[in-house]
Amino acid sequence: MSDIPLGFSSAAVKCGLKNNDYDLAVIKSDPPSIVSALYTQNTFQAAPIIFSKKNDKNKINLLIVNSKIANSLTGKKGLDDVIDIVKYASDKFNIKKDNILISSTGIIGVELDTKKIKNGIDKANKSFNNNFDNIARAIQTRDKFDKIYTTELDVSGKTAKFYAVAKGSSIVHPNMATILLFIFTDLNIEKNALDKAFRESVDKTFNRISIDGETSTNDMAVIMANGALNNKPITEGNKKLFKDLKNRLDEICAYLAKMIILDGEGITKTIIVSVKRAKSQKDAFTAAQKIAVSNLVKILFLSKNPNFEKILSVLGNIDVNINNLSLYVNDIEIYKNGSINKTEQNIKKLKEDISKEKKENYITIDLGYNTKYEDYYYFTDLTQEYISIHSSYNI
Repeated sequence: MSDIPLGFSSAAVKCGLKNNDYDLAVIKSDPPSIVSALYTQNTFQAAPIIFSKKNDKNKINLLIVNSKIANSLTGKKGLDDVIDIVKYASDKFNIKKDNILISSTGIIGVELDTKKIKNGIDKANKSFNNNFDNIARAIQTRDKFDKIYTTELDVSGKTAKFYAVAKGSSIVHPNMATILLFIFTDLNIEKNALDKAFRESVDKTFNRISIDGETSTNDMAVIMANGALNNKPITEGNKKLFKDLKNRLDEICAYLAKMIILDGEGITKTIIVSVKRAKSQKDAFTAAQKIAVSNLVKILFLSKNPNFEKILSVLGNIDVNINNLSLYVNDIEIYKNGSINKTEQNIKKLKEDISKEKKENYITIDLGYNTKYEDYYYFTDLTQEYISIHSSYNI
């Protein structure tokens, strides 16, 4: 049985932007999809972002994604190139320009070769299929593995399908979306419900990951729902179905967000920081993010003799009560009730864990207030390999 939702077809082609690899994905939706879309908040938004933001309130028939060249920081020429490509696709597929989204990823400051992309669109027109073969590869730049997730949802005796694909391995940090993410479903969903569910799922997954504390110019997350299942529309008012939808989107986004972290360039370790019992939700988020983006914390997990008390100095740069908080790393107490843990046996065990290159690590911070406010971040160490990659690669 196919994992592909009803009404979607796709083509991945080699149009010559990469050296003999897939670099262009074209996805058609028939019937057209309502979409919910989120974009980078980087001020220097790439040309395809500028174009797509004008269309995402319309029904969408076609999504075009190219890799290798980001078409970012290319000025008026970059936007003219997007419009040229969209017009060509519009004529080729007999689809209005207002019903097309476009996305790019890759090297910034370089103009697109529109002739190659148009040739790729011609190839795509001859090779559409219903299996999404090589779409993940076509949207990648330096990813080491494909990031795909499929799932289903039972709705009134019918089975809706979700197919999700993402890319990302560096320049990953909120806000929004840290990556390219595309989700396709044949569910019939009311747009306001889709917007709410998607934004909430992205916020607690993709907006809680960080590799290098940087947000790119091209980040884009889109869900397309074409209603081909012909189920009764899901609305916020139908609380059970709406909750089921949110759970599926949480599942999809959590999985793909973790895959992006695990594919972080040059990383050797991942770290989850959990903040509990904060004075407010904002304080919980601020504390978690402060730890996740700290280079001082990141390099602690590379050290053969880490001094985890340094995490306290990072926390000291925000408003915390130093006598109330407690700090644990991999369940080993570092600090509690205003005192550093001096138990040599526990500290020795923790240092042995780190030196053995324990892949997944945990920081737990209890801020000591009588509340239920908590938050988390998922991040990575920062290695010499990462520095080498980004000092030699034109990004």
